[in-house]
Amino acid sequence: MIKKLIPDYVFKTIYDIPLEKLYEDGIRLILTDLDNTLISYAETLPHERLFEWKKKIEELGFEFILVSNSRKDRVDKFAKAFDIPYQKFSTKPLKRGIKRAMKKIATKKYDKNQVLLIGDQLMTDILGAKRCKIKAGLIYPVDKSSDIKATRLNRKMEQFFLKRIKKKMPDVYNEKLKEFDEL
Repeated sequence: MIKKLIPDYVFKTIYDIPLEKLYEDGIRLILTDLDNTLISYAETLPHERLFEWKKKIEELGFEFILVSNSRKDRVDKFAKAFDIPYQKFSTKPLKRGIKRAMKKIATKKYDKNQVLLIGDQLMTDILGAKRCKIKAGLIYPVDKSSDIKATRLNRKMEQFFLKRIKKKMPDVYNEKLKEFDEL
């Protein structure tokens, strides 16, 4: 189980993602979480820096889809303002929403090794990606203080599993998760 919580990549922010390198490595479809990955729970609309980042993604040739667990209208509003296709109520870490984004929303078929899911939670985003056998990128949360109740609960479970990873896989923990754990 804990191996499915180990991300392939860890980034401080979405702006630290080496997009050119990912493209060279064959990634073509980026699935991304919304809350505390692109914006905090306290925000509702994309800001200018985010639009610049999206433009760079598109210029490089990536396809980009929002995959959120939220059912709220804020997902619809954000996606429309950001002009991005989306899957809300994706039920991560279950496979169904992620697979729907890959198979029904994406404009073409991608091999699993061409897909990267980016998110701020081990228990939903990283586990969901690993269950679908796609690459997983962990982002430090934009603003943990804005987390909703369900996310706070996930973060408590995350702490439990981070301790197990630290004990059973210290090299992996130190390389990928130590800084994330110390937030």
